[in-house]
Amino acid sequence: MSPKTNPLESNENREISTALAQKIGLAQFVLSPEHRAALENRSNLIRLYDTYTNDYLKYYMKNVEAENTSLHTAFKNVDFYIMSRVKSKHNYIEKLNKKGEALDIFGDKIIILSADGKTDEDLLIQKAYEVEHFLLTHNPNVTEVARKRKDYIAEPKENGYSSLHTTRIVYIPDEDISFYRETQIKTFRMRETEKNGTAGHSSVYKNTRDLFLEKINNKCSAEFFLPKYMHFEFDRKSRSDKLVLDTFESNFKYYFGINFDEFMQMRAIHLR
Repeated sequence: MSPKTNPLESNENREISTALAQKIGLAQFVLSPEHRAALENRSNLIRLYDTYTNDYLKYYMKNVEAENTSLHTAFKNVDFYIMSRVKSKHNYIEKLNKKGEALDIFGDKIIILSADGKTDEDLLIQKAYEVEHFLLTHNPNVTEVARKRKDYIAEPKENGYSSLHTTRIVYIPDEDISFYRETQIKTFRMRETEKNGTAGHSSVYKNTRDLFLEKINNKCSAEFFLPKYMHFEFDRKSRSDKLVLDTFESNFKYYFGINFDEFMQMRAIHLR
């Protein structure tokens, strides 16, 4: 037989292979070229999560730090803070399954507390739109993904959720890399509704988090379900605010409401 001849490529053998696969319940493994391409694309998207967390995270953090500085310079009379997180791999894959894409591996929230010392909601909403405009225009290496913009202030969700959502592509010239970044801009009142009201993530995710806990039996499995959170700290050496990754333990406590060691002890007792 010629080394270039593959018997599985002949129609006869392909039919035999398919029939055998059907007989033993494995027909789903005989993929068309289209299905193979779709599967490979999905595999690439899943691998992309690791690229973001392993290779791009430091550039995202520097980008948020630089933007934080620029915002404080441009909005001297506005009091705000920024929250940042890396989406969990489980939630990333879940979103891929539901929507076919997930552009918010890197996500942050800008919470506006006051403007000119005032907390009038209409004034803070005005500042939210000004901040959005600034984010889309101040950096030539940032491009908006227009189709992903959501104005939940003008049109709140039925559960009362309000916020501005903007998704941007951040280009890092020195490294010649790009990544997506989603930013939500909201007032303090909107944030409180998100946390505690009918629009709260806590009410939406409580049962889901309980299901996650049932599947966690070590730190590795916990990291699959756990977002990574970050916070700003003032760095005395550089005299600037630096974004710092929270520890695994603090992330676990924040997300699940229980210390990891205490949870593992409870789990061990339960399994006895």
